[in-house]
Amino acid sequence: MSTTDKKTNEIRCAAQQITISRTDLEGNIIYHNPTFAEVNGFQGSSCIHKPHNIVRHPDMPKTIFKIIWSIIEQGLPIQAVLKNKTNDGHYYWTLINWKVQKDADNNIISYVAYGKQAPDHVIEKMEPIYDMMLEIEKDHDMDSALKYLHAFLEEEGVNYSQYMEQLIKHREFRCLCDFVKHAFTGTKKKRRKKIKI
Repeated sequence: MSTTDKKTNEIRCAAQQITISRTDLEGNIIYHNPTFAEVNGFQGSSCIHKPHNIVRHPDMPKTIFKIIWSIIEQGLPIQAVLKNKTNDGHYYWTLINWKVQKDADNNIISYVAYGKQAPDHVIEKMEPIYDMMLEIEKDHDMDSALKYLHAFLEEEGVNYSQYMEQLIKHREFRCLCDFVKHAFTGTKKKRRKKIKI
């Protein structure tokens, strides 16, 4: 069972707690497990057909979500660390794996997210990066935030993939880091649906 720090309003999930949510191609929630509802403070079917970004915390830079969507729309799995907000004013850090669901004709029909408590050492590393990216977005734009991320990695002497490998061991899916450099480059494909980020 999850616990809440009354001073900070942070929720800490137990090791065995896994949140599961499934969205349609527009990013609207079509399924969630009881743990997702419990952690996020939803009752019954109140979040069904709502955009998944209802759990996005305002401290999170939009750039991260643009990258995520650009990858899963290609049918690729991805992993990232996010700070989410709950329906009752709390927040929690989660390590999320996204999988793509396809039909018999190999068409993408939905996206599934599996979340668990993010390790403290990962939060300590990622939070200041997200804080700076958010500030850059507010003062400039998302492209500038992405350039900052690239510059940060160059200073560290690693690419994003290597940086995340240092933070998250034994990861099941390819993580956000593997795609950052290519997220906004190359030929742009038209989206079939408009997705709110």
